[in-house]
Amino acid sequence: MSAFENGMLKPLKKKKLSEHIYDEIERLIVTDELKEGEALPSERDLMEIFGVGRPSVREALQKLEQKGLVEIKSGEKTRVTRPCTETVINNISGIAIGVLTQQNERIQLEKIRQLFEIAVVREAARVRTAEDLKQLQLALANNKVQLSNYDGFIETDVRFHLAILGCLHNPMALQMYSTFIDWLIKARSKEKFIELHEQSYIHHCCIYQAIEAGLPDKAEQYMRQHLQYVMDNT
Repeated sequence: MSAFENGMLKPLKKKKLSEHIYDEIERLIVTDELKEGEALPSERDLMEIFGVGRPSVREALQKLEQKGLVEIKSGEKTRVTRPCTETVINNISGIAIGVLTQQNERIQLEKIRQLFEIAVVREAARVRTAEDLKQLQLALANNKVQLSNYDGFIETDVRFHLAILGCLHNPMALQMYSTFIDWLIKARSKEKFIELHEQSYIHHCCIYQAIEAGLPDKAEQYMRQHLQYVMDNT
């Protein structure tokens, strides 16, 4: 029996005109037939090329802009761009936060965080500089000051973890982690987390001491304990 007879092929789904336009322009950008900085035809020209009305063209261009593939400026031609890390993250943030309202998905993301931060803290203990340690000390001191303030503690908690990641001097990783941890915080229970401040601060101190001493194994041990404690109690 051929594929045409056994039901493997399904009827084609109808697409909106704007989706056809988006797909075609996206293909040209991805295959590098349209180069970064190159101007697209005007809306009127695109209407003629695709045989559609202005609303379909504008909808396609807006979607391309949202994906970071073009830049639209009033009074200027639309030009091809390349999506940056921030654009990519922003495109999935809303979906991610919605998914994380489900307990199982949040736990999975917490486990991904564990794998990531354990690798980071080991490297931080190995490569940290004197300036990195100063930034960690400052973050830790600010964290202590905010022990009784929920919002302040959360903010300084995140800054401490970002300071650890800062030891690797990787701006893209910093940006991605900032969004990653923001998703988790928004999905947590505020009431539960308030109780964890003091213990979390103690964990932070231990992690800092291991990084300062240049002990990757100890840094990993303390980070594992800290993240597991947070995951078990939020």
